[in-house]
Amino acid sequence: MGNGAIILVGASSESRDDEDPLGIGSVACIEVAGRSALERMVERFEAVGITAISILVTARNRAWLCPFRATHAGVTVQVVSDLNFGMRSEIANHNRHELEHSFVSWASAYVETDLLDLLCFHAESKQVLTHTYSDQGPLPLWVVDCAKASHAPFENCLEDAAQALSSRYFVREYSICLNGPQDLRKFASDILSRRCQTDPCGEQVRPGVWIDEGAEVHRRSRIVAPAYIGCQSTIKADALITRLSDIERNCLIESGTVIEDSSVLENTSVGICLDVCHSVASRNRLLNLERDVVVEISDSHVMKSSVAARAPLAIESTRGIIDLRTSPMPAAWQLENI
Repeated sequence: MGNGAIILVGASSESRDDEDPLGIGSVACIEVAGRSALERMVERFEAVGITAISILVTARNRAWLCPFRATHAGVTVQVVSDLNFGMRSEIANHNRHELEHSFVSWASAYVETDLLDLLCFHAESKQVLTHTYSDQGPLPLWVVDCAKASHAPFENCLEDAAQALSSRYFVREYSICLNGPQDLRKFASDILSRRCQTDPCGEQVRPGVWIDEGAEVHRRSRIVAPAYIGCQSTIKADALITRLSDIERNCLIESGTVIEDSSVLENTSVGICLDVCHSVASRNRLLNLERDVVVEISDSHVMKSSVAARAPLAIESTRGIIDLRTSPMPAAWQLENI
């Protein structure tokens, strides 16, 4: 007997899937300090010995499902038209393969609780499923008894923790629900300030400064800790990256520009002598978090996409199931004097 995990990528009762001011799709699939929340949660499941991990994604969100940084051999991806139906089918599949319990999580949830303790708590409760919650309210992470769920309407219990078929587990550790760019920015700040266990990617070249593979930082630029510079990104002369800022992969920060307390998402080019503060930038859109205003910038000298838009993830199997593998990465990063 073993255990499995199912991660759902798409609209949920916890998310605002129709609100996408930056055009970035599912926030859980966006890299934050080098890895998405989705991959970080996969790593937590793998750390407790779960090798059967199913990611169910709607067709609408498939294009935003980016390759993982590492190879996760036990992960499969299935494109489904209905997440509830796909979840029930996958739990039945786990039951057929003699998996006793399955974790079920929306991709929007990143939770650092002790998963083995949660599993033991659920087993002792002898219920169909166990809800999790924190001092902020319910979390979209559950444990399901695969055999019992095959004979019970457990989907209703996912929405109602008061159901007789469920128990409740309190999460004291770090958790966050990534429902929009504001949450993404908070997650980046929490990672860089070490308020959670998960680390930024890349090499910590000095305390609080992480430089990822292939990044180029000009010797006349300034990187003030804590900060993260992503894969293949370029920081030009006299640029300043400061106050918990993260520059994700394939970005360009031009000379004289200041990035303060902000996230610059992948494939974004920011022009010369600009001041980006308390914001999330993605290609030619800028969300100011203090004013909650999105600006779409038409002048490519100010902000633009640094590369062509990412192509949808290829689905190679006729059943829509694939292994999610990493794309090739450069062997090393290059760094001039900071």
